[in-house]
Amino acid sequence: MKKPILACALAAAFGFATASPAIAERPATDMLSQMFLWWNQAFKTPGAYTAKNFSKFFTPDATLVLEGRTVIRGVDQWATHFQKIQAGGGDVEIVVPFKEVFEKDGMIYNYHVIRSRRGGNTGCSLAAGHAVLRDGKIASIVLVRSELDPKKGPLDPQCWTK
Repeated sequence: MKKPILACALAAAFGFATASPAIAERPATDMLSQMFLWWNQAFKTPGAYTAKNFSKFFTPDATLVLEGRTVIRGVDQWATHFQKIQAGGGDVEIVVPFKEVFEKDGMIYNYHVIRSRRGGNTGCSLAAGHAVLRDGKIASIVLVRSELDPKKGPLDPQCWTK
């Protein structure tokens, strides 16, 4: 299944393909939202992406799976992966509060916007997936993402346009 189709199918399965005015009123109290609030601030703070800081939110062996492929294993790789992205310049932000988030049986399900600016260009993606919790920390994040193209239709209201 192609990525955009899969992401749209996930959005439809979640039942919230459009933004709701109530989004801004939702508290961001789950561990995944709290981590991304920290992550957003850390992106703007050189030297903040350290294994020690990631350890506040993640288990030592935490993984990141994107589009079915494991791209990170362990807090050291979390730190180096995002240090590289940070060093590339520009802005990246995970929009919190998420469009949708709920917790059930040690898992946090989420649907959110990722927006970026780099070299005079803006980008925006929708992401959906889940995080697995173990001992109060994130043991895994699994996401599928779909890049939004303004030439193919309207962007999500949470996307940056400038």
